[in-house]
Amino acid sequence: MNTDSVSIFVRNAWRLLAIQLVAAAAAVAVTVWAALQVRPLLEEREQLSRQNEQLSKSIVEAKARVDNLIAEERSLKQRVAALRAELQGARDATPVLTQAINAFHRREYDRAIVKYDEALKLNPGDAYIHNLKSYSQFKAGDFPGAAETMSRALQINPAYEWGYFDLARYQCAAGAPDAGLRTITGALEARGDRIRSAIQFFLTKDGEFRRLCAPIAGTLRKLAEEPARSPR
Repeated sequence: MNTDSVSIFVRNAWRLLAIQLVAAAAAVAVTVWAALQVRPLLEEREQLSRQNEQLSKSIVEAKARVDNLIAEERSLKQRVAALRAELQGARDATPVLTQAINAFHRREYDRAIVKYDEALKLNPGDAYIHNLKSYSQFKAGDFPGAAETMSRALQINPAYEWGYFDLARYQCAAGAPDAGLRTITGALEARGDRIRSAIQFFLTKDGEFRRLCAPIAGTLRKLAEEPARSPR
């Protein structure tokens, strides 16, 4: 190979190398450009993904709040309906209740019990009617029945402090003073000083209670004299 051929070969090789370098540089440039174009799109996609997650979370929370509101509305409607029914029951029971009270004052205790039962059919959730019926049962000599009815009254309205003493009265009359004592001590632990004050009243002002519950009067008096304690 002569010198001219060698020179031509070398020039062609350099040209080929130059073309390859240019092509490589173009490829790199295209890659960089594509990366620069794609990166914002990826960032935008990530941002949209985060926004979508937040929106989904907000939707779930909003649905939960709506569900709670619906449940509260349903509960409120039920309470309103119950109150209306109770009010209507009280209105319907009032004439019969008046007859029962009048029968009691005439000492017609059996008739009073019948009328109280009629009133309770119209207004079964009235603790006051249960209480009145229990005392008619007591006067009629049905001590266990009186205690059962008074227990029902206290289940409906546990805040009626004097009801615990009526229940103890019936238990003492039935020959179960220990049960009467448990009733008072349980009420004292649950309701505190209001029961303590009531003990003093029933031991000094209620002769019937004092007579029937004489076996536990001393213990009750000690309970009334103990330092005040907070209810449980």
